[in-house]
Amino acid sequence: MEVYSSGSILLTSNTTRIQMVDGFIAFIREVNELLQKEVDLSPANQLVTNMIRRLSLQLRSHYLPEEVQAVLSNEYIRMNQRNLQDKLSEAEFLVELGDSLHISKSEDYVLDNIRRLSYWNIYMALVSEELSTLRRITRADGQKEKSRIVFVGSGPMPLSPIILHLIGDVEVLCLEIDPVAYDASCFLLERMGLGNKVTVVLENGSDFDYSSYSRVFVASLVRDKLGVLNQVKRTSPDSLVAVRTAEGMKRIMYEAVDESHLKKQGWRILTRTWPEETLVINSTLFLESMTTPAIPG
Repeated sequence: MEVYSSGSILLTSNTTRIQMVDGFIAFIREVNELLQKEVDLSPANQLVTNMIRRLSLQLRSHYLPEEVQAVLSNEYIRMNQRNLQDKLSEAEFLVELGDSLHISKSEDYVLDNIRRLSYWNIYMALVSEELSTLRRITRADGQKEKSRIVFVGSGPMPLSPIILHLIGDVEVLCLEIDPVAYDASCFLLERMGLGNKVTVVLENGSDFDYSSYSRVFVASLVRDKLGVLNQVKRTSPDSLVAVRTAEGMKRIMYEAVDESHLKKQGWRILTRTWPEETLVINSTLFLESMTTPAIPG
């Protein structure tokens, strides 16, 4: 009788997990199909906004490794994950663009308005952990902590560069490939009076000459991360690079860096940050270039 009871509990538990996984896959499918058909992905479309908010909240939940594997290996998810990420990126861009333009035109103190943004605390937690990690690495290596930082993919609302400057007391050069994001971010930074401390250039991170810099951050929405890393390696091989990635179920929303490709390209992972599960989605890899030992002849 005890064996039967124990087996029943396990069966119920497994059945519940399977139902949860199937339900989550169905929800992701619903989100994807909505985003693919909707023309307006801006915050003005409340249906889109609400669905993305629900997805974001669910991705911050705790999942067992087997649940993550079951979702990410699902055929529909594998076939549609990239398209879903593209639409989520577009929606995120439009949110940041709207906020940037609105705050820049406001008569209120700009930084106060930025701190009221719903995602301010998320970025504060993410960047604070990145800076703490950066300081541990640089102190261990005896390197200068306040070297200028290049931030690749800063977007129309360059919160990460702003926070890096405000709490890290460093100058940040932002690389932005989108002209609309470039114009919006320049306007915002000028309104903040940070134009000389956080600057933006309209350039592809895969083409930039990093030789004058030794600290490079790569945003999560940058698609050609390996191209950026190749360019860093060519022009500034001694740089310390922080690349945002995604772990576990959070890979539904953001592209994960292929760590096996990093090693093939000659990068060593020094350490990584882990997101605060209920708040932050992205994690960050800290990389340095490694030289391949000579093979004995």
